[in-house]
Amino acid sequence: MNEESFLDRIPCGILTLKTDQCFTVLSCNSTIKTWFQTPALLEDMVLEADYPGLSEGIRRYLSGQADKAEYEFRARKPKPYMWYSIQIKLIPEEELLYCSLSDITYPKKLQEQLRVREEQYRLASQHSGCLVSIYDIHSKTLIPSPEFSKTFPFPYTQPLSSESLAQNGMVHKESVLDAWELYKKMDQGIPNGRSILRLKTICGDYRWFSARYSLVYTEDQRPLRGIISYQDITDQYEKELAYQRWMEYMEEQKKDCIGYYEYNLKFDLFEEIIGETTHNIPESISNSFSDMVNYIAEHHIFEEDREIYLKFFNKNQLLYDYYRGCRSLRLEHRRLRADGTVYWSLGLIQLVSDPYTDTIKAFIFIKDIDKSKQEALSLQEMSERDSLTGLLNRAAAIRTIRSILKDSQGHHILIMLDIDRFKQLNDKYGHMFGDKALHRAASRLKSALRRDDVLGRMGGDEFIILLKDVSYCMDLYSRLEKFCGLISSSLEPEAFISGSLGTAAYPENGTAFEELYEKADIALYHAKSQGRNQYAVYEAGMSMPNQ
Repeated sequence: MNEESFLDRIPCGILTLKTDQCFTVLSCNSTIKTWFQTPALLEDMVLEADYPGLSEGIRRYLSGQADKAEYEFRARKPKPYMWYSIQIKLIPEEELLYCSLSDITYPKKLQEQLRVREEQYRLASQHSGCLVSIYDIHSKTLIPSPEFSKTFPFPYTQPLSSESLAQNGMVHKESVLDAWELYKKMDQGIPNGRSILRLKTICGDYRWFSARYSLVYTEDQRPLRGIISYQDITDQYEKELAYQRWMEYMEEQKKDCIGYYEYNLKFDLFEEIIGETTHNIPESISNSFSDMVNYIAEHHIFEEDREIYLKFFNKNQLLYDYYRGCRSLRLEHRRLRADGTVYWSLGLIQLVSDPYTDTIKAFIFIKDIDKSKQEALSLQEMSERDSLTGLLNRAAAIRTIRSILKDSQGHHILIMLDIDRFKQLNDKYGHMFGDKALHRAASRLKSALRRDDVLGRMGGDEFIILLKDVSYCMDLYSRLEKFCGLISSSLEPEAFISGSLGTAAYPENGTAFEELYEKADIALYHAKSQGRNQYAVYEAGMSMPNQ
């Protein structure tokens, strides 16, 4: 692998600069080219307002005034600006600067959001009552107010240290360093400061507080005391943390999606749309959720799945799911590729409340699961098939018939079929002959049935058939005779097989599978008792000999 190919595989920007006045770019990897095209000078990459500070910092580093060179800057293009972090290493013998760049736009956005929220908390505290404590800088002692002591288990004045903060349990261990840094800033005379701390309340639970201080000075401007106010921001802050975690999760999920949609349910608007299905969507409907869903359903969803797709992605249904507490939703459905072929996809929806606006957002991911779904369907089909005949096995056949009969408004015929004297044939000619007879019988029966009819092997020489939406008539009787004729065949010069059938009708003879099965079995017994190789229709009064 050559050096250029190796640098192109590194997941960050790499470039080499001359130490001249303009910091000329000697080389860069493909990541730099993607971000900044092919820059000739460092200045080509950096926003005009940020370049003087960046170049001055590099010169201080070259002159030895700075121990390391690590800076942040905004890119010249595009808008909104992208943020980058650059780390620079001087190679004196080559008089070159070797640089690595990382995209830090997302964490910078999070910092900006948090800064805005903290400023809001500060402004709000000016107009509402806050809990207050006083930090005496000379004695390094915290003095609680009466209101403070009613909320926190800290009713007395005591010296502070990082160890005491950790030991007394008032400050959660994850906030000890932040709390100690807040006190250090007061010791250093910094006029104002703030931090978000997790503090223990009098009830024994930990909650999040925005802690802000202002210093009181002596006449000669020496810091005397810090006035610290605390505002409980637990609900809002935890929403923000959860939202940030969601956003990080969403970024990860986007990577293997064929479509991503960020939807504002309150205003019925899409805020972000990414994916192969959106390229040809008319601009007139691109921001309306209902129009978008209807368009995609019509042009990209397999016809048989459109109804469930439209129901799943219905705006009112999503709001109902959210207020019912269902925040994670999924739907497997079939889509159409550009060439018209069908494939399985997974629709995932995460319903999240925006902590800054209280708007309910739907983060929608569409993933291609065709390969795994086809494998699962194949395994399921294999588990439902009889290994000898390829027909539905007993469990699958019963399950399918029950599903058809449930709340059915049609008229169906259940048929039980046995191979006549199958045990004697097996004993005389062997099991290979018997298997061959069963396989041939199954194949012939299947060829005589419609697509919607059900055919299964119940075990041994017993088959079950459900003829859907038929009634007793001359045509049906001729079909039953045909079934008997299909079974009859010579497999060997000296061997002849035949079959007997018994039938029961839905709903006349029963509406439950068990009722129909029992009565069809009784009719089958009567067919066999009348000489075999024929069929019998269940009639009232029929019974087994022992009944």
